[in-house]
Amino acid sequence: MSQNIFNYLCSMRKFISSTFLLLSITASFAQTKAPITVALYNCENFFDTKDDPNKKDDEFLPESPLKWDETRFMNKLTKIAQVLDSTVAGPGLPNLVGLVEVENKEVLEELISKSQLKEKSYGVLCTDSPDERSIDVGLLYDKSVFSLVEFKELNATNPSLGDYKTRNVLFATLKATNGDVIYVFVNHWPSRRSGETESEPRRIYAAEQVRAKINELQKKDAKAKVIVMGDFNDHPTDKSILNTLKASDKPKDKSELYNAYQTLDAAKQGTHYYDKEWRVLDQIIVSQGFIGAKKGYKFNPKNAFILKKDFVLFKNNKTGEERPNRTYSGEKYYNGYSDHLSVYITLD
Repeated sequence: MSQNIFNYLCSMRKFISSTFLLLSITASFAQTKAPITVALYNCENFFDTKDDPNKKDDEFLPESPLKWDETRFMNKLTKIAQVLDSTVAGPGLPNLVGLVEVENKEVLEELISKSQLKEKSYGVLCTDSPDERSIDVGLLYDKSVFSLVEFKELNATNPSLGDYKTRNVLFATLKATNGDVIYVFVNHWPSRRSGETESEPRRIYAAEQVRAKINELQKKDAKAKVIVMGDFNDHPTDKSILNTLKASDKPKDKSELYNAYQTLDAAKQGTHYYDKEWRVLDQIIVSQGFIGAKKGYKFNPKNAFILKKDFVLFKNNKTGEERPNRTYSGEKYYNGYSDHLSVYITLD
């Protein structure tokens, strides 16, 4: 081989190597700069069809009055996936998904493996709560964006407030590819079934547990990036959220949280329809570390949404009244989606 040819091959090798490095850096930078979507959905009783002797799941079995068989389970799975597929401002799938009213981790794994969600590699987390209805909360995180640092459960049941057991709060610490450490809480606070006033102390207790953990995080880092999402069974202006969690659309102190869903609730938008009124129960709340952040992910309050498309709604043609297109009402099967609408935000 002549010296000229050898020198040419060496220079080409260097050119190809440097070009590949530049493309790799550009691709990594593009991924880091891309906005991400955070979604939350109360699935309305996403149960499997198998009997778990350790759980009160008898209501959702093939031989039960609800006739919860494999066909109905797959219908439900398909519809949940369709909703999540729609909770993105552009093409693609959400990067972080909080799910409420799920029976176990297995139904979440089936949701991914048997739907379009398998296009993305998700990590799956699920609580194992003492809840009386045998339901839990879960979190899906996009492994191309996040890696798991820590996963814990916060006990939200106060034994001094009567004979009841509720869902634990899912708490996860995630590290993003851009270096951001993000703390995520997924909640499903006690219901109002026993009466709004009578049950309020239970929700305030759950809020206290979350707020105490946030205080701990903010003590170490005042600009900690925190996401608190869930079905709170309270509206943005109720005591548990406004006073205890300290979340509003006009936070006064840097430690307080920003709740864009207070603005949507005031505008008569909603995620749940009760007594002929739309109100917001499902919310995604962020710490002010996301507001105007100079580096990493940041949140613009205008980028908070409720998925209120025709396919998730039932419309009364006589009155024009709309409500969530649910799966069941009592024992009557409607083959719908959920009695709640999903919510989502984008982080730039």
